[in-house]
Amino acid sequence: MIPRETLIEIAGLAARRLHSHPWKVWFWGDSIGLEGLLDATALTGDPSHAAYVHGLLKGWIAREGARSQFDYTAPGVALLRVYESTGDQFLLDAALRHAEYMAAFRRTTAGAYMRYENAAIELPPELPGDHPAAAAAGQAKAVAGGGPCVFVDSVHFDGPFYAKLFDVTGNAGYRQLALDNVLSQVELLYDVEAGLFHHFWIERTGRPNGVLWARGNGWGLLGVLQTIEHIGVDSPEARPLRDLILRSLARLAGLQHESGAWHTVLTDPSSYVEASTAAFFSDIICRASRLGIVDITAYRPVVEKAMEYLLGMVRPDGALDGVSYETFPSTRVDHYKTMPRGSMSPWGQGPLLTAAWSYHEVLVQSSRKVSEEVRAIG
Repeated sequence: MIPRETLIEIAGLAARRLHSHPWKVWFWGDSIGLEGLLDATALTGDPSHAAYVHGLLKGWIAREGARSQFDYTAPGVALLRVYESTGDQFLLDAALRHAEYMAAFRRTTAGAYMRYENAAIELPPELPGDHPAAAAAGQAKAVAGGGPCVFVDSVHFDGPFYAKLFDVTGNAGYRQLALDNVLSQVELLYDVEAGLFHHFWIERTGRPNGVLWARGNGWGLLGVLQTIEHIGVDSPEARPLRDLILRSLARLAGLQHESGAWHTVLTDPSSYVEASTAAFFSDIICRASRLGIVDITAYRPVVEKAMEYLLGMVRPDGALDGVSYETFPSTRVDHYKTMPRGSMSPWGQGPLLTAAWSYHEVLVQSSRKVSEEVRAIG
């Protein structure tokens, strides 16, 4: 078991490193980054991480009238968590407006909200100038004709936000919006036979892209779990989502690489092992245990191996090494297999922090409680 002191030390380093990220307010990955910073405050007791999130959110509200094209990726769950901890009414008011904005998007025939009307297929990542692949990335061009697409990332942006808003306000309409979002996304993106999510669904073909991208499965499974948490884990509507989690976790356990992480294309052993996968899936398994969906004892070897790998990939400056850069959509597996690594980003740092918090809550705290009970009996 990883000592509590080690988790706190690494979480502090990783959170402070994330403070330096040039947030676009908003972009893919910002949501898990801010949730991670809130979890860092909960784990370390350092209020500066939550204060940082509060300040970033207030800055967004000040310019909310001029929404960016990616405002649908705004960190809604983090927004509501900060409202709960501070009582800042401006945050709740912004959340209610954001809910209206999100509900106004058009819907596909399957009922999923269409967030990305003109997807950029195979757009190269933004690399720092000193990265070995920077020159080649700068010359690459996006493939035309992506058109409207539904992305697995939105499973984390949409359902959890509405479900949390229902939890905060008690308005059942938000609970229904959570279900409308997550169930339609699952219908389009989840491969029941594979027990995994595809990266995206293409409206013009009516089919998913056919690539079982690992970090995408992190987004999808985490979003499903957060939605379940706030609509009620024992509710009838949550049953198919619980079944999805059980099926996916069993599949992921069988796909774990000997290192402790997972291949960036989950079912392709020739694809590289990517660090954010160990963070996402450790967090997901621990969350599923906290909700009573799985017994942690059955998955403890998977989690311990993943966490050992994960913490071993944290550099002295707190950055998680081995994280792939922003991965724009493609129908080609090779696009994912050749994506450069080395990104210091919210989708690496954030899951690292949420995984540390979840591991602490499920395994470290429970072990401490047992030890205290044994000492009391003795």
